[in-house]
Amino acid sequence: MHGHKQLNLILALLLLPAAIVWPIRSATPPGTNSLAPETLQGIPGANAEWRAAVQKDLPQSEGHITGQMAGVTGLSLVPDWLGEGNQEDADFGYSVGTAGDVNGDGYDDVIVGAIYYTNGQDAEGAAAVYYGSADGLSLVPNWLAEGDQADSRFGWSVGTAGDVNGDGYDDIIVGAPLYDRGQTDEGVAAVFYGSATGLSLVPNWGDEGDQAGAEFGYSVGTAGDVNGDGYDDVIVGAPIYEDGQTREGAAAVYHGSAGGLAFLPGWLGEGDQVNAVFGYAVGTAGDVNGDGYADVIVSAPNYENGQANEGAAFVYHGSASGLSQLPAWMDEGDQVEAYLGDSVGTAVDVNGDGYDDVIVGASDYDHGEVDEGVAVVYHGSAAGLSLVPNWLGESNQAFSGFGWSSGTAGDVNGDGYDDVIVGAPEYNHGQLYEGAAVVYLGSATGLSLVPNWGDEGDQIEAYLGDSVGTAGDVNGDGYSDVIVGAPGYDLGQLDEGVAAVYHGSGTNISHNLIYMPLALRNP
Repeated sequence: MHGHKQLNLILALLLLPAAIVWPIRSATPPGTNSLAPETLQGIPGANAEWRAAVQKDLPQSEGHITGQMAGVTGLSLVPDWLGEGNQEDADFGYSVGTAGDVNGDGYDDVIVGAIYYTNGQDAEGAAAVYYGSADGLSLVPNWLAEGDQADSRFGWSVGTAGDVNGDGYDDIIVGAPLYDRGQTDEGVAAVFYGSATGLSLVPNWGDEGDQAGAEFGYSVGTAGDVNGDGYDDVIVGAPIYEDGQTREGAAAVYHGSAGGLAFLPGWLGEGDQVNAVFGYAVGTAGDVNGDGYADVIVSAPNYENGQANEGAAFVYHGSASGLSQLPAWMDEGDQVEAYLGDSVGTAVDVNGDGYDDVIVGASDYDHGEVDEGVAVVYHGSAAGLSLVPNWLGESNQAFSGFGWSSGTAGDVNGDGYDDVIVGAPEYNHGQLYEGAAVVYLGSATGLSLVPNWGDEGDQIEAYLGDSVGTAGDVNGDGYSDVIVGAPGYDLGQLDEGVAAVYHGSGTNISHNLIYMPLALRNP
């Protein structure tokens, strides 16, 4: 691993305060617009085509993981819930994630982005939230907002914001990186607060890139509580932002408070290298050094330090005064065009040592096959993250895109160890670019060496696994669930897209579970 170039930190000038007046709005209530009960359905009971596809047994083939996985516990073998875009080219499922518990009913909710959704403006984009319950997720969206501007790509990035105002209800954050608000494609990010009645109908907070082409909001997420004040903070990436170097990129963190999020960033980092695209992926790292403060992780997949476009990921530690000014940890791809940092995030605590871990994807990394992709996990400790990966997963198939998406799966089998999920949206196994998603279970020794669960799109160009993540616990059974997006899936309309949720459990699975050439080699 080579040394890294110091990153300049600027704490004031990137983003100007933004009054919450742009026309991003919640759409009409569920049932009165095109995302209506008959269009965004849940299962069981609906979408027999999908259920038949995912349940069918596939023939064994040389080099694939086959046979029974005795003792494996965790996720259901078919989706327990499925939503669809029901509009041609909506790309529903382009982004997915947990919304936290936005209405305080004790059940986690999920959020899904549909970046080309059109309802008055072409490709304005939309984000939909579905509430959890003892029966699982609602069959129709309980809340929906759209960009209300042509080609704004609202919903490009979505996720929980945590609880930014400390009212006991989780909030959500949505990015629209091509939104124009004075500058072309400057981008915006918007936060909607939760309450006992659910999410607000208009943004309670927002900011913009304030620079043409910055693509602010390309990536968004909770930062956790980086300064330990009891309020969650958010992080936003603007990978095309420029401040001295072309396309260097930037990431900004906004602190929460009783009054909500600050209008100016409390922390800002930039790539400080031409075409680094710093901020391409952002998120909380959890607390990797156990000091009680949340840390953040930011990627720069075009970063170079010896190899062209090798990519890098950077972690900044939290403290009582906020995030560190310089990275406390970094790693780089060390391979030409590896693009390390296609995805980044917390892995939570996969080995149960009390320190959070991180996961990083590099979807074009060569590890025996050309551009097969890898995902790597680094364990936390009192000294911070390990300097080399403690675990590496790969697809063993050229051009599969493994690692394009990755993140925590939560604890899907209730064994006390967190698990991870990885997407390979261009994986082929009978259908071109059907895509796949796999889960690896945690243990006292770390993650399993082979996938413990997986599913594939089973349709040409479904791109299952384009987005993956934890769904939280949507049915309150004490097991974490996962959500997977397939934005190219056709279920009545071409490229409408779907999102599927699989429930966790402690049930022992004895089944021909995964027929995929996915394996782990020593890093």
